[in-house]
Amino acid sequence: MSVHHEGGDARQAGQSRRGFLRNAALAGAGAAALGATAATPAFADDAERSSAQKGKWNPDTTSRQFTLAVMPDTQFLYWGSQHSVNREPQEESFRYIIGNDIVFMSHLGDLTEDADPSSFQEVGKAFELLDAQGVGYSVLAGNHDVSGDDSRGSTSYLQTMGPQRFKRAKTFAGSDPSGYNTAHIFRAAGQDWLVLALDWRTTDQGFAWADNFIKAHPKLPVILTTHEIVAPNYGDNVFPYVYGDPENNASLSSYGQTVWNKLINDNDQIFLTLNGHYWPAARMTRQNAAGNDVHLHLTNYQNRYYGGAAMLRLYHFDLDRNIIDVETVAPWILAQDPDKRNVLAAQQARLTTATDDFSVPIDFEQRFARFIPVPQRASRPAGKLLVPGTLAYWRFDGGGAPGTPVTADQTIRDLSGHGNDLTLESVGAAVLGSLRDQVSAVTASAENAPNEVAVNLKDGNPSSKWLVFDTTGSVTYRMAKPVVARSYSLTSANDEPGRDPKDFTLQGSADGNAWTDLDAQTGQSFSARLATNTYTFTNTTAYAYYRLAITANSGDALLQLGEWDLGDGANHALVWSADHHPDQPAHASLTFAGGKNPLHGAYLTTAAKAALNAETFGRGFTIEAFVKFPLDWSSSNNAWSAVLSRWGEAGKAGKSGANTDLQEPVASLSFSDGREPQFNVYPLNQKSPTTNWGHSLPEDTWWHVAVVNDGRHTTLYVEGAETIDNPDTVSNGIATLGLQWMLGGYEYGGKIDQIFHGSVGDVRIVNRALPVDQFMIGK
Repeated sequence: MSVHHEGGDARQAGQSRRGFLRNAALAGAGAAALGATAATPAFADDAERSSAQKGKWNPDTTSRQFTLAVMPDTQFLYWGSQHSVNREPQEESFRYIIGNDIVFMSHLGDLTEDADPSSFQEVGKAFELLDAQGVGYSVLAGNHDVSGDDSRGSTSYLQTMGPQRFKRAKTFAGSDPSGYNTAHIFRAAGQDWLVLALDWRTTDQGFAWADNFIKAHPKLPVILTTHEIVAPNYGDNVFPYVYGDPENNASLSSYGQTVWNKLINDNDQIFLTLNGHYWPAARMTRQNAAGNDVHLHLTNYQNRYYGGAAMLRLYHFDLDRNIIDVETVAPWILAQDPDKRNVLAAQQARLTTATDDFSVPIDFEQRFARFIPVPQRASRPAGKLLVPGTLAYWRFDGGGAPGTPVTADQTIRDLSGHGNDLTLESVGAAVLGSLRDQVSAVTASAENAPNEVAVNLKDGNPSSKWLVFDTTGSVTYRMAKPVVARSYSLTSANDEPGRDPKDFTLQGSADGNAWTDLDAQTGQSFSARLATNTYTFTNTTAYAYYRLAITANSGDALLQLGEWDLGDGANHALVWSADHHPDQPAHASLTFAGGKNPLHGAYLTTAAKAALNAETFGRGFTIEAFVKFPLDWSSSNNAWSAVLSRWGEAGKAGKSGANTDLQEPVASLSFSDGREPQFNVYPLNQKSPTTNWGHSLPEDTWWHVAVVNDGRHTTLYVEGAETIDNPDTVSNGIATLGLQWMLGGYEYGGKIDQIFHGSVGDVRIVNRALPVDQFMIGK
């Protein structure tokens, strides 16, 4: 689009942001961990001379990192009727594409200013650079290239850049009868990708063709290109531009709304749209009918120095990092000697504002799951995992139904055959079936901001409290969805017993206005500071709101409370689950709901005379476990929990060297207050512990953690990748007092000190060092 030379059709438009594919078409989740990672596409360098790039166009189509180039409106380079043509900037960009491992290029229309045959003759000559190398690219007509819609018949654009131009191109996939709408399929990351290049104005027949083409290729992600879809919500009156929210500074134009309604909304394969026409650059994100994000991007630089100098927007896809990094560069300027660039060229060599240099997070596997379902790795029989030297192997696919509790009369068998079976032990008396993580909002009659506020009542830490400068008060929990509560607990705060609630009523409501009394208590007291009282009641109604109305305290002028928790009455301390790591042998896990403040939960333990208890691992060992942390994991309640640990205090095992804590266990695979895996062990040959550390593991993602000792040195791995903090200290074996091993429990000073909070999948212990390719995630 040109503000000064708008065509008739343009006047009608109006201007109104936690492994990709598997098997044949997709790479395995474990491949990235177990194999080499391909090189990331190189970002443009200011010192780079793109004209010096030599060789044939031959991009790597298997790398999980690849680059798509986008070139918008180049019209001011081709104004043949005014005898003003300069192919050099565009040709330099084409040479850059050829020399920089770019898999495909999309032009967004307005190749010319005047649609004159002489202009298209020059455009054709420029594109011969790409044709000669067999480069995959698409073009489309903008309003300065044509008039009317795609039923217009023959034009200079169609004669020069129509389907006949692509007859030998490997990426050309077809066109509609008009020739103005084309389809192109390029290969990258071992997967085919579809680019649709639609006319400036498309008829119903053109939209039908595009819709049918998508449906004929039901497993291809689709990038839709056309000249106009979104327009900016801000202007170009200042520079650098003032753009508001750079991730949401665009809106659909009136024609863009048509494209959305007729094609984009109901075709979930379309995940990215690219258009030019308007300026400045802008973008937005909108959800389609399937509820998935569609990223709609406008890129256009014709209003800049040298008509934009055939700038390129580079979309660097990274399927390992689940992101598209976007940068905007002018290869024609980059090819110039930096010392000889003029002032305007120096400004435009690289655009670094938030509208031109940004990243788009996309979980590709999840986003494409509806049309490219990821084949699930099949469950593997236990016998396949019993490598020589296996001392214990626990998995949870032979237990109860998902969501049901593990009970005291159930035994989790050691499938190695060595008899290291596990049984349940429970700790504490937390509210059964805590609903804490379902509370979406907290309001109160009053509070002492900023620190002693009502939201502290659900943080799991009674030392952070709610305080009111009154003897009465109320707190309301709004639930994420209506739930049935059958119990609740109150935990006293840290000081002044006279501030404790004495008389109170629990109420439920569907709308937050009309309330039903569920339970009433009078004359209540607490046995100590930070002590918990639990109350049960009969209820079968799911309420969206629950309110604790305190009508009297214990005599002080202030009211305070440490915690208020609701429960559904079910035992969720340890439950069976079908959730699992994608490369886990068994498709099942256990969910632990443990923690502190107060200490509560359940763990599993070997029997007193289990063979594993006496094992010293003098020849080495490999310990593996699958873990996942929930979104409500907190450092105050869940830090230093262990997925696997050994009973027995270091001091009682005769340890007394540097860094020794006499009361800590002789061995534990734990997680810090930042969810960093830590393997702390007292070996046979040392008085001091040897400690291996890993990096912080994000929540809501399955992780495979392994510790390997070869008889001399211990190494910690996450997803088959060696971590950084693996000391060179000679460490042989693991000290033992002949006591039990625990799954999910951690002892300190001879008693349980913490219970795991999260999910645990298969756990295996082998009496020798295993190579990475023999881990449970191995292929």
